[in-house]
Amino acid sequence: MSEKTLKKIWDVLAVFAIFNFIFLVVVYQNPDFKLNIGALGQYAGLLGQGYLYTIMISLVALILSLVFSGMLFGMSISKHKWLNYFYTCFTQVALGVPLMVHIIVLYFFLTSAIGIRDPLVGGTLILSLYMSCYFAKTFEGAYKDISPQQFRMMHILGLPRTICMTKIILPQIIKGTLPTLTSHFALLVKSTALLSLISVSEFTQIINLFNSRTLEFVTGYVLLAIGYLAITIPLSICANWLNKKVVQA
Repeated sequence: MSEKTLKKIWDVLAVFAIFNFIFLVVVYQNPDFKLNIGALGQYAGLLGQGYLYTIMISLVALILSLVFSGMLFGMSISKHKWLNYFYTCFTQVALGVPLMVHIIVLYFFLTSAIGIRDPLVGGTLILSLYMSCYFAKTFEGAYKDISPQQFRMMHILGLPRTICMTKIILPQIIKGTLPTLTSHFALLVKSTALLSLISVSEFTQIINLFNSRTLEFVTGYVLLAIGYLAITIPLSICANWLNKKVVQA
């Protein structure tokens, strides 16, 4: 075994020991910190359903976010000034207000005004629109990083705008934004917890129901943390892997 591999193993063990020490200190200082695994058995089906709801909402919101962000990105690079202004105003307002406020205000006032009464549909739509601003800003940043020389060459060669976008510009944008988009997806997954504010039966809402019925708050919130980590840690690993691939390419 090489010295580099041994050092890596020791580093992992050291970090593991530190986290275990912190955990033991927390348990020692809080006598009420007790996990009741048996209580989870009675609500396993309900908890599993809430977890699947979170995954489903995340996937649907991701697809919608990419669609909306593509539209917003198109507005940001459009030759029509009013589309540029709309993009700027929309993203400034969306990102300038916390998502929690968006969910409460937009669901109880805007979505109900346009006939959307289902909290699952309304909440997913609001979350998608909010996250689309992050994706659009990422696309815009990658677009601005493309060297001006490439645009000059495309202009000199007289290439059609459609060919320039699909064959030259978009591949570079996708390549440069994949790691960041993966991180944004992890943020999207965590943001689904706020949909419990409008009674969407996702994982956080089900955990709150479990806590209210069993009073096992420690067990419930520990399970909640583990549930989200089971999704976000693989996404973080994927983002790091993609980042290395992009750097090497």
